This record gives sequence, C-alpha cells and structure tokens, in this order.
Amino acid sequence: MTGVVDAPAGVAGQRPDRRWVPLWIALAVAVAYALGSGCAWLLFRASDAGAVFFPPAGVTLGALLLVGRRHWVWVLGAAGTVELAINLWQGLAPLTAGGFVLTNVVEPLVGAALLRRFRPGRIDLTRRRDALAFLGCAVGAGPLAGALIGATTSAWASDAQWWAALTQFWAGDGLAVLTLGAALVGLDTLRVGGWSRRIWRATAMLTGTAGLAVVGFWPHEVPLVYLPVPLLLVAGFLGRVATVGGAGFVLAFTANLLSAAGHGPWAALADRPRLETASLQVYLACVVVGAWVLAIAVAERDRARARSRREVAARRRLQALQDVTAGLATAATSEQVTRVLVERGVGLIADHGGVALVDRRGGPLRAWPIAAGPPPIAAGWHAGLPLGEDGPMPITHAIRTGQSVELVSPAEIAARFPRYAEPAAAAGTRSLLVVPVRAGERTLGALAFAFRRDGALGPEITSVARTLAELAGQAFDRAALYEAEYEAAHQLQRSLLPRIPPDLPGVRAGVCYRPAERGHDVGGDWYDVFELPGNRVGLAVGDVVGHGLTSAIAMGRLQQSLRSVAMTGASPAEVLEALDTASAAVSGADYATVGYAEYSPADRILTYACAGHLPPLLIADGAVRFLDGGRSQPLRLPTGPRPQTQLEAPPGAMIVWYSDGLVERRHEVIDTGLDRLAKIAGTLTGVEPQAWCEELLTRMTADQTITDDIVVACLQLGDPPATADGSAVLRLTLRSPADLAPARRRLRDWSAGRELSPERVDALLTTCNEALSNALEHAYPGSRFGPVALKVIEIDRRQVRVEVTDWGQWRAAASAGEERGRGLQLINQMARRVVLDLSEHGTRVTITLPTG
Repeated sequence: MTGVVDAPAGVAGQRPDRRWVPLWIALAVAVAYALGSGCAWLLFRASDAGAVFFPPAGVTLGALLLVGRRHWVWVLGAAGTVELAINLWQGLAPLTAGGFVLTNVVEPLVGAALLRRFRPGRIDLTRRRDALAFLGCAVGAGPLAGALIGATTSAWASDAQWWAALTQFWAGDGLAVLTLGAALVGLDTLRVGGWSRRIWRATAMLTGTAGLAVVGFWPHEVPLVYLPVPLLLVAGFLGRVATVGGAGFVLAFTANLLSAAGHGPWAALADRPRLETASLQVYLACVVVGAWVLAIAVAERDRARARSRREVAARRRLQALQDVTAGLATAATSEQVTRVLVERGVGLIADHGGVALVDRRGGPLRAWPIAAGPPPIAAGWHAGLPLGEDGPMPITHAIRTGQSVELVSPAEIAARFPRYAEPAAAAGTRSLLVVPVRAGERTLGALAFAFRRDGALGPEITSVARTLAELAGQAFDRAALYEAEYEAAHQLQRSLLPRIPPDLPGVRAGVCYRPAERGHDVGGDWYDVFELPGNRVGLAVGDVVGHGLTSAIAMGRLQQSLRSVAMTGASPAEVLEALDTASAAVSGADYATVGYAEYSPADRILTYACAGHLPPLLIADGAVRFLDGGRSQPLRLPTGPRPQTQLEAPPGAMIVWYSDGLVERRHEVIDTGLDRLAKIAGTLTGVEPQAWCEELLTRMTADQTITDDIVVACLQLGDPPATADGSAVLRLTLRSPADLAPARRRLRDWSAGRELSPERVDALLTTCNEALSNALEHAYPGSRFGPVALKVIEIDRRQVRVEVTDWGQWRAAASAGEERGRGLQLINQMARRVVLDLSEHGTRVTITLPTG
C-alpha cells in the first residue's frame, strides 16, 4: 500500500522531489517517538520494568500503516534509534537498552505485517472486518510479541516478575495502539475538504475530553471517572474513529498522568502498582472500544442508508431512463427529441444543464437549458453558443472534439475553461460532465450535466449520461430522416395541389390547405376545383390512407385520374367507379375516401357522390345542413354501382367540403366535430368563399395541435355567368331559338374586343349559330327545348375555340343524322379542327377556328 506521503503533491502536474521523503518520514517519527517516550519516562513513572502507558507504540504502528512498505525501514530505524538513545540516557545497561529497542521494533513490525497480510488495501476502521483485524493484529498480536521480548528483558535485567511485566507491557503498548494508532490510521480515511471545520470540531472534542478527564480522575472518594465517557460516545455516534482514538488517547494520557501523581480512584492501589496500572488500562481500553463499537455501528448504519439511497436512486434513474427511452421512441422531430431530453433526461441526474445541437446551416449552436437552470447559465444558453475553433466552453469543446469533458472541481473548471468559470461559480457549479451526442462518425450535439455538490460525478452518473447520449444520437438521427421525408412529402403534396382558376362559370371558389404540424404524419389530403365542359364546375375533396411520400404520390395520381375521368362528361357516380378501377394500380390508394360534386350553373343542379368521405355542408338562406345522400364505401370496397344525389341549389348557396382533420379530435366522437363545424358555419356572413375557408379553419383549429392535414373548400353558387365583353372567355346559356339573336349580338361585341377581321367574325358567327341551332332543335326530343351552353375562348392571337354543349339525347333517326351531317359539313369548311364527343349525358362539339 502507498500511504499519504506517496501521493502526488506537485503544482500544475509536476511531481514532487521524492528524494527527501524518507528523511522527512524518519524525522517526523523520531520527533513523535521522542515526545511520547519522554512522557512515558518522565510523567508515567516508566522504569526498566516497563511503561504503564507507552504512546510511542501507537506512533510507530500508525506510521507503518500510513506509509508504503519501502519506507518501513526508515520508520523502524528512527524509532529504534530514539529508543536506544533514551534508554541509554536513562542509565539502562546496553544489553537492557538493546532488548527494549528490539521490543519496540518487533512489536509494530509484527502488528503491521500481520494486518497488511489480512487487509492489504486501504484500512477503514469503521468497517467491522478492518476493525477486528486491527484489534487482533495491531492491538493484540503486535503488543503481545513486544511484551514477550520486553518482559523477558525486564525479568533478566531487574529480576522482575515475568508475568507481571508481560501484563504491564501488553496493556501499556496495546492501549497506545488502540488510541493513538487508531487515530493516526483513521486520518487516512477522512475526505478531502472541510478541514477547517473538522479541526475546530476535533479540538473542541479533545479539549472537552481533557477537561472532563481532569475533573473525573482528580478526586479520591467521589467516583467521577465516567464524566469523559459521554464525549467519546458522541464521537462514536458521529462515526469518527479518528476522533474516538484521539479522544481516547487524551483520556488515557490524562488518566495515567493523574494516577501517577497520586490522584483519582486508582491511587488507592498505589502500594500495588502493577495491579493499579493494569486495571486502569483495562478500564480505559473498555471505554475506547465501546465508543469505537458505537462508531462502527453508526458508520454501518450510515453506509446501509447510503447504499439504500443509492439503490433507490438507481431504480429511479432506471425507471426514468425507461421513461426517457419511451419518450424518445415516440418523438418524431428534433424539437420533440430535445423536449424529452430537456424535461426528462438531463434533469434526471443533474442539478442543471441542457442540450445543444449543431445547426445544419452553420449558425451558432441551438441550445436548450432545463427549466431549473440558474439565470447566469440559462442566459448563455439562450444567447447561442458559437462553435469556435478553440472551444472556449466545455460544451463547444466536446462537440468540436467528439470527446467527453469531465470536470470534478471548480479549480479544474477554472483551469481548463476560464471563460466558463465565472458563470459556473455564479450558478454554484461544483462539477460538470459534457457528453457528445453522436450518430456514427457525426457529432450532432452534446448533453451537459452540472452539479452543485462535491463528488457528484461517479461511474453510475457517467454511465447514465453516456446512455442518454447514445439514445439521443439514435433519436436525432431518426428525426433527421423523418424531417427530410416530411419536407419532401409536403413539397410534393403542395406541388400536386392545383391552382384554382379565378373565372369558373357560375361559381366562386376558395380553398385552404394546412399541413399537420411537424412531428405528426403527413397525410394524403387533397382537393380540386376545375371547369368541366358545358360551363359546369367540378369539386373534389379526398384523403389517402397513410402518410409520407407514398401517400403524397398516391394523392397526386388519384387527383389526376379523377379530373381526367370527369372531363369526359362522366357523372359523379361514374367518376368514383372509375377511381375504384384506377386505385388498384396506385400504390397506397387502397381505402382512400373521395367526395366529388358537379355543379351546372345553367340549371343550378348540384350532383354529388361520396366514397367514404365526410358529407358536404350546404348553407343557404340562413339554414345549415349536411348533404347525406350519395354515400358509399371508400375506394375498392363496394361491389355494386355507386349512388349519387342531385338537388337544385338555391341562388347564393355556399357549399363547404373538407377533410377529416378539420373535425376529428382525440377523445371525442366525430359527431361533436361535425356539430361544431355546422354551428360555426351558421354564424358566417358574406359571399367571399376564401374568407369562409380561412375563418372556418381558424376557428375550428383554435388552440389545437394540428395532427393531420386539413383541406377546406368552399363553393359559392351564383347565377350563370354574364361575361364582360373585354374578357378572353365568353360564356352563354341558351334555352330556345329566341336566344340566338341576343347570342349573335354578344358574339359581335366580344369579337370587336378581339380585333378580328370581318371575315373571321362572319365565320365565328356562322359556326356558332349553326352549332347552337342544331343543338337547340335536335338535342331534346320529346320536349320543347333545353339548355345549350356556349363557351368561346381566345386561345392565342391566331385561333379561337368554341364549345357547344347540351345534356340531351339527339334523335337517332336518319333525319337527325342528315341534319347533323349538313351542319358539320358547313362547320368543317370554316374550322381548323372539329371534335365531336357523344355520351349518354349529352353532346359536346369543340371547334377550333383560325383568327389570323
């Protein structure tokens, strides 16, 4: 074992000059031995028969146990030399003096060697095994070996009784080892720090013991020798073996001194000195051992409590670590991971600290202190930490180097990071641990754990901190991947959502799309509002099951499929049936929900169908109702034709269609959300659809975390369009041949704004008149007339497109074919291109005319 004198004591990492260590040991032992031996000879009436109380025995034994084995020769040499000098000074014969030298060299050597044989490491006299070994080897066997030699020397030199001399030697040396030796050995177990307070406490204890010993051992008749005992018991109750030994030494010294001077109860045995000294030493030994036993019991109790507290703390840390692990497993974004670490991770083991992340854009570190962090530290965290090359702060140093920073004292903090010393001192930081957060070879950030108590950093704390850092690295890595996919999915989803045309026939539309907050799934919500042939408008709202890129891609493909089918003139039910087939080829489109409506401004007819989607809301004349017709299962589920519903919409009615994110809330049934939507919609005024969308979205999501994408589409149903002459699009609806003349006038006015030549105007008038006349006359057999829609579009400066649409059934007779044939022949002569679309829902003729 290397004792306290072998510990490094240099400054700034320099090792001390050890050449003088043995001399200092020898000098210290010689001085202490001389003082103790002098007291034995001069104060305790020592003689060649032996000393009644011999402090040098405790000095030598304690010195051997405090220093390394290589220094034992210096201890024993100093003790033997001083012993020989004093013996010769007292007039003992050389052989007698040599015998006592051998006694006082063999005795501590045997005791220390035996004790080191059984307890080779550091000796803690508050532990039962160490205490028993000390009593058996140092107090028992060592003094016994010395007593055998000393008693033999005394019997040979002065004809003393061998047994009496043996008892006197053993009692005097054993008591000295029990008190002074134990006190010296106990010093090696004291913690560093707080010496001033300990010195004052020990001084008060020793002074009190000396005073009470004088009072107790002075009178002859009054038995007061018990007065110092409570002080020794108090020292024992405090668990301080060094203090017990020191107080015991003071008590033994004072008692033997007063007894030698003829005071105290043992003075009555002055005529029997050997009995007097033996019984006094036994009494003193019993008092010291009793206090020592109490100190051991108290220390074991304290260790058991500390062990229990550590076990409880370990269990709590394990439970909290499991809680943190669960929180990190469900945290999807970097912000959520950081929140878990700050609220439940760093505060788990530290008094204050925080989390710092490297900014991907190269800015200062993003830092979050725990809520309990002191203001001096929190201010620095919130100000941002520059990741400088020199790493002036512990956390930046750990991130820059990828190595942990462990600082166990304020002095070490000030030495390594002077810039951090002042705020650390203001926050009461005594120790600090910074662990980098890594993912593979990349350092993502660091966790900082600061403590306001000494000795807080240990293997358990370090292990938990490193485990947290490993979990944090995995969580941040997952979050980065999720955030990248999230952004890609939303960018794709936004790019696929259409722009709503501003000049839809007979309606005004508004839409709002709000993605889920980061950390929640990217949904497949989508919308579409587009113009259909025949001056009609289509409205679609859908939701694809799932999240991420897959749902965004599926959403885009379904939207395009729906618009393509709708442009053929298919009814809402037929559109959904076509999507049933198309969704089979779209990955991720299974069980998607779609709502699709078609509105014809000419006759104010709204036709709609819902494939598992929530019903649209109709607001008209102050009344609010859900349109519950035309409902069927989500895509790919129904086995038969899908239903649809038609209704005549009142002028100025507002249609609201939405996705489930607007009305669904956790812990409540969806009917509650639908009722809330209807109530809010009933309070809205105005006719601007976009304002309706924004107000509904704001009020429906107030104080709510957006966990799913939300789509809101509003369609304000108005009268058929009366297109201004300056517009690039002309829309008209004719219901009888009487409307042909006004239509021609409108065409002339529109053509005048386009600067067409007279020949091109005549061709346009003739083409439109022929197509409209045929449709009005032949599209609705069996009835007087029906609506026919005209749409004229200036495609560019060189061509115009004309669309004539009806919703009737042309007569299938030969005459009908003849009429249609003569009309088409005339149109073909003037047109660049003619396309005829026939379906069970009506006929559309698209004519492209040159204008230049």
